[in-house]
Amino acid sequence: MNIEALRTLIYTAEHRNYHTVAQLMHISQPAISKRIRMLEDQLQNKLVERVGASMVLTPAGQALLPYCERIVSAYDEALQRLSNPGDWQGTIQLGAVDTILSTWLTDFLDRHQRCYPQVRIEVVAAPTKDLLVELNNGRIDIAMMLGPSYDRALVEVPLCTMEVGFYGRAKARLDTDAVPRSLSVEEIAEASVITFPHGSRPYFEVAEQLRQLPLPHQPRLSGCMSMLTLRSLAERGLGVATLPTPMAVGGRLERLDLGIALQPLTFAAAYRPAAAPPIYSRFCALAADTAADYARRNRTGIAVPGAIPAAP
Repeated sequence: MNIEALRTLIYTAEHRNYHTVAQLMHISQPAISKRIRMLEDQLQNKLVERVGASMVLTPAGQALLPYCERIVSAYDEALQRLSNPGDWQGTIQLGAVDTILSTWLTDFLDRHQRCYPQVRIEVVAAPTKDLLVELNNGRIDIAMMLGPSYDRALVEVPLCTMEVGFYGRAKARLDTDAVPRSLSVEEIAEASVITFPHGSRPYFEVAEQLRQLPLPHQPRLSGCMSMLTLRSLAERGLGVATLPTPMAVGGRLERLDLGIALQPLTFAAAYRPAAAPPIYSRFCALAADTAADYARRNRTGIAVPGAIPAAP
């Protein structure tokens, strides 16, 4: 059903003259007649009739009028809010992987609150594969996840790339630039390796890389949903952890060389473009800018795309 056709019916009820309505809507009088006929065809009811020199609503038109007014009013209100994201109100369901939750997401939430104080954000933590399911089912609005997803139905905004390494408890405070300590094949085989959640892309990469090493037997491998917990386990000497490098800086962990080169993790913000309000693109641009600011402050093990979308 066409919004402008509904608006035309409202103006006709008010002014009772197609010529006046045409002037108000800046279209021709035949176009006004065409809109009314289209509406009548859709609803299979006569809505307007001529009485003397006036065009008046039929009983069916009168019955429809209050619904038209509510629909057009709601549409105009939504359009006004969407055209000015700073005034937009509502809730955004945000899904995020734990690596982002554990690094710069709180910085982003603080900046977002200052830019859009009337927008409430509800955060869901989950691995990328689950976030994609939730996003495509409409249960979350935006996902900050490993990318790219190669899903052509999604808009994806690059956020950042983080190096990943193996880390264990440091016996003494070490320089950030210290050379990684090499582990023997015997030490690797006896180690408890803790990595990203089971079923995730990084988990499978670590498992495959370990299988390719010439070890007497495979080490114990387990996944952990929380990067902060994973780091804490490594700091307590309870295992060898795979961590994004920015999370391992600080001197309590030392980098370990297992003879494995892990691929960096690339993150993106994604949303479904169908009927997405303009604030979604602003939201993702602000997230990219926050990631860039985090990279400038930390400098170690994190990089951002060369072109960061301008944040509001």
